Amino acid sequence: MTWLFPLLLFVAAFVGIAIWRGRQFGELARRGIPVTGRVVRKFRSGVAGGAGSRGRRIAFTYTGPDGQSYRRAATVSIGKWAEFEEGSAIDLVCLPDDPGVSAPSWLVELAREALAKRK
Repeated sequence: MTWLFPLLLFVAAFVGIAIWRGRQFGELARRGIPVTGRVVRKFRSGVAGGAGSRGRRIAFTYTGPDGQSYRRAATVSIGKWAEFEEGSAIDLVCLPDDPGVSAPSWLVELAREALAKRK
C-alpha cells in the first residue's frame, strides 16, 4: 500500500499537466497569432532500448511580438519529424500577451477544428 500514494501523486500530476496544456491549446486556437520559427534541433525523447517507442521531438526558436527570442520543443508525428530539417522554417502560433506559449500551427489548427465541432 505504500506505493499507492506516489502512484496517485503521479497520476494527479499527469492529469494536471494535460489539463494545463489543453487550456493553452484552447487559448492558442482562439487568440493565437502566427509567427515563423526555425527548427534548431531534431531529437528522440525517452530511453533508448526502453519499453515503448521513443517520441520524436523538434526544438525551435522564434521571436515573439514582444521582440524577445523563445526556444521551445514539441512532440511530433514521424511524418512531421521527417518533414523538417534543422535550420528549416516552421510555422507556429503564439499568444500575443504571453508569447512564450506556442505550438506548431498544424497542431493549433487541429485544436481550432475541435473547438468548431463543439459549437
